[in-house]
Amino acid sequence: MIDVVLKRALEEYASNFRVMLSFGVLFIFLPVFLFFSQFFFSSGTVFLSINADILAIIGIVVALIFLYIFSFFVSLTVYSVHRDLQTVNFDTYWDTLFKDAALKIFFLYLVLAVVLYAIAYIGFITGASSWAMLIDLVISLAVMYVPQSVVLNQASLAEGVQRSLEFWAENPVISLVIFILSVVLLLVFFGVEMFFDSIALPGKIVSFFLVLIFLVPFTEQAKSYAYMLRVDLLRSNEVTHARAPRIERPKPVYSTRMREQPRRGTKL
Repeated sequence: MIDVVLKRALEEYASNFRVMLSFGVLFIFLPVFLFFSQFFFSSGTVFLSINADILAIIGIVVALIFLYIFSFFVSLTVYSVHRDLQTVNFDTYWDTLFKDAALKIFFLYLVLAVVLYAIAYIGFITGASSWAMLIDLVISLAVMYVPQSVVLNQASLAEGVQRSLEFWAENPVISLVIFILSVVLLLVFFGVEMFFDSIALPGKIVSFFLVLIFLVPFTEQAKSYAYMLRVDLLRSNEVTHARAPRIERPKPVYSTRMREQPRRGTKL
C-alpha cells in the first residue's frame, strides 16, 4: 500500500505540475520578508520574531497575508488529487467549498503556530525544552490530515481533528512513512542550503524554493491520496491500476482516404 501511495503521489505531482508551480507566487513576499528584520530563513522555513514597534506590527500583517495565500494553495493542491481520482466540477467546488476551505486551513495554521510557540516558550523558561518539543511534535502529527478532512469531507476544524486522529489510528504505517519522508527531504534541502552557503550563494533562498515548490505540495498530495484510499471501491481500483504493468499505446497508423488517393498516371 505504501508503494502505491508514493508512486501515485509522484504521478499526481507530475501531472499537476502547474498547480505545484502556483506556490511560486509566494516568492513575491521574499523581498518583503528580507526588508523586515524580524523575519529570518532556515531549512526552507520562514520564522517570525515578535516585537513591539510599528514595523513589527506591519510584518505580522504581511505574515498573515502570506499564511492565507499559502493555505489557499494547500487547499488547491488537495483539490487537484480529488479532481483526478473522482469527477469534480471546479465551478461547483469553488462555490460550495473553496470560499471557506482556505479560511479554515488558515485558521488552523494560525492557531497551531500560536499554540506551538506558547508551548515552546513555556518549555524554554521552565527548562523543559525537550518535553515541549515532544508535545509540539505530537500536536503537529495529530492535525496532520486536517486540511484533507476540510477539503475532501467539508469538515469543520473540530471534525477535521477528529478525522485526522481516526486516520492515524487506522493507517499508522502510511502516516509514519509520509512523515519520515518529509523529514528526510527537509534534511536534504537543509544540506543543499548549507552547500550553497559554503560557496557564497543564497542557500536559504534555494531551500525556501525547494520546500515551497516540491516538499509542501508533494507531501500534501501524498496525504490526500492516502486519505482518499479509505474508500474500499476507490482503493481496490487504484491499487490494481498502480501495480499493473505499463502497456505502451500502439502508434497510430496514418492512411489516405479513398477520395484522396491519386489518380492513375499522377505522382504523389
